[in-house]
Amino acid sequence: MTSAGISGDRYFGVRYRQQQKEQIMNRTTWLVLGVVVVAVICGLLSCSGRDQKSAANAPAAPRVNPDISKPGMNIDPTANIHPSVILDGKVAVGAYTNVGAGTILTGNISIGHHTIIACNATLRGRITVGNYTHIYDNVNIEGGRPAKPTGGSLAEVADQAIIGDHCWINHGAIMHGTQIADGGAVGINSACDYNTRIGKNAVLADGSATRVGMVICDGCFFEGVPAVMKKKGLTEEDRANYFGVSPLAWTTYAGDRQEASAKKRMAGGK
Repeated sequence: MTSAGISGDRYFGVRYRQQQKEQIMNRTTWLVLGVVVVAVICGLLSCSGRDQKSAANAPAAPRVNPDISKPGMNIDPTANIHPSVILDGKVAVGAYTNVGAGTILTGNISIGHHTIIACNATLRGRITVGNYTHIYDNVNIEGGRPAKPTGGSLAEVADQAIIGDHCWINHGAIMHGTQIADGGAVGINSACDYNTRIGKNAVLADGSATRVGMVICDGCFFEGVPAVMKKKGLTEEDRANYFGVSPLAWTTYAGDRQEASAKKRMAGGK
């Protein structure tokens, strides 16, 4: 073997070892880069998970009914008006009153404090509702007729839809220009025709109906179609036995709970 051959072998041996070192360094570099990339991705995913978890645990912003800011609205800040409620015209709602989902209040309507208007009720026209009164689901109340001869009305004076304090208007009731004194109660699916007047603590039974201008005297129980008097001198115990709960006690209890709940809500509690 010549010296030239030996030199060539050494040259190629050195070159081979250099290539191996370069390959090892390249592999090491890519491995380090890969580890760094994985670490960065894991960090980003971890932060995203924490952000999502924080967002999920964060208290939801309260939903606000868009109609309460319309002209003609006078809604007490402690009242709880479901976002789906439709408010139109001139509507006033008192302190600690709840108005449930799907309800429509349209016309010139005044509702007192600590009252409940439950889901899908419709109040239309000129209507006044008192304090601590309950109007339940699917009730329909309209203001009534104008004075004669407008539209063929036979009313000597315009009907009034006035509902007093601690009244109890049960599910599905229909009332046209009806007046109810304090503590008056109207049963499930009952109907009150124009200018019906229900006295203090009186009861119109479930499924009953009045005729135009009918008067139900204070403390009387009326039932039937058309409704006739069945009993006089009702006590709150009589009313509780009929409805299964005392209307006076229940409206008071619910109203006080509404106040406590509103105060907690406004203080930032759940």
